[in-house]
Amino acid sequence: MRASSARTTRASSASRARPLGLAAVAGAAGLALAVGIPTSASAHVELEASSTAPATISVLTFAVGHGCGDSPTTSLAIELPAGVQSVTPTVKPGWTITESAPPADPSVLEATTVTYTADTPLPDGFRDTVEISALLPVDGQAGDLVAFPTVQTCESGSYSWSELPSSDPEAPEPNEPAPALVLTDASSGTGATDPADASDATATAATTSAASPIDDTARLLGVAGLAVGVVAVVLLTIGLRRQQEARR
Repeated sequence: MRASSARTTRASSASRARPLGLAAVAGAAGLALAVGIPTSASAHVELEASSTAPATISVLTFAVGHGCGDSPTTSLAIELPAGVQSVTPTVKPGWTITESAPPADPSVLEATTVTYTADTPLPDGFRDTVEISALLPVDGQAGDLVAFPTVQTCESGSYSWSELPSSDPEAPEPNEPAPALVLTDASSGTGATDPADASDATATAATTSAASPIDDTARLLGVAGLAVGVVAVVLLTIGLRRQQEARR
């Protein structure tokens, strides 16, 4: 277990601070939107994962390429849900890392908040990335959505990227979607994700689940039809042979 003492280093190490008060459950709505931001975000925080299979160590890369309107970005506070463990932020030159303190009881799983604070604010229109290594949920299953609510704070205003995609394919896309990934089978557990992909995957999973009884019925009917066809061919062959023998 990590030491709980706090330490701070710029561009070379991480520090532990008191919990920042972000939500501790995966799938929660996230933080309230701060005062003074635009009514609708023109972009979002992107997420790319080196692995999306359950119970694997994945390097999660979060990217931001815009500010709050024209205001430069000063920090990114990323919440990793309780099911995501072994959280290890990657040192990023030009950013100071603050990580929420571990729970007093190590047997209790809690969300972890990692905050990257820019030594020099990132201007609007410039892109940067931060990386966090973490163990994806060990009890997760393919199709599960794992969201990482993120608060982007700027010199003026902020965004709360915390909205979750709907399983309804007709529902509009969230205005401020949380960075998210969909767990996959181990054989295909790599690749990039974004909120739109997560929304599509959620809708697809719901559709597939609803359609599975129909698929099973169609499969049974297909097998039955094939069996009837085979029997018909056998009977026809026997009949032709008997006719040929009778003519002789």
